[in-house]
Amino acid sequence: MKFVRGIVAVCALSMIVFGFNSCKKITQDQIINGLWKVDGIYVGANLDNYLNHLQHYTDGNNCCFYKLDFERDGLAFAYYLTYDSLNIVEPGTWYLNSGTEIYLKVGDYIDGTFEIAKPTLKHWKLTSNANYIAGYDSLNPQLDTVYTRIEMEKI
Repeated sequence: MKFVRGIVAVCALSMIVFGFNSCKKITQDQIINGLWKVDGIYVGANLDNYLNHLQHYTDGNNCCFYKLDFERDGLAFAYYLTYDSLNIVEPGTWYLNSGTEIYLKVGDYIDGTFEIAKPTLKHWKLTSNANYIAGYDSLNPQLDTVYTRIEMEKI
């Protein structure tokens, strides 16, 4: 009887350990497979979409896209396309801390650990209370780390 309890305990512990690991692996596979179109970047208490400040983004008619590409080796690339022209390519890095938390650094405006929320498999929201924005250093160094939300969908 004690032997059976021991086996059950070991099996339960193994399922917990491998279950957490598999959650991280599933999230990694989901994020790597395909490009992500960024629908919005919201910084601080401001409810404005940061992407509206990019040239031509507000022109409408699907003229402009900001995309993220996550590579297996921890590299990330941000692309900004307008009217079929590539305007910006910014390299960066990323890694998963867990199945629900990602560290992402791309360009001067994304550098932090983000919580991953998956309203659907193809629509994710990344939120961070401590995203470091290098561009804010010159304005006010005390305010260079702010709340940031990134809304993106898999293409």
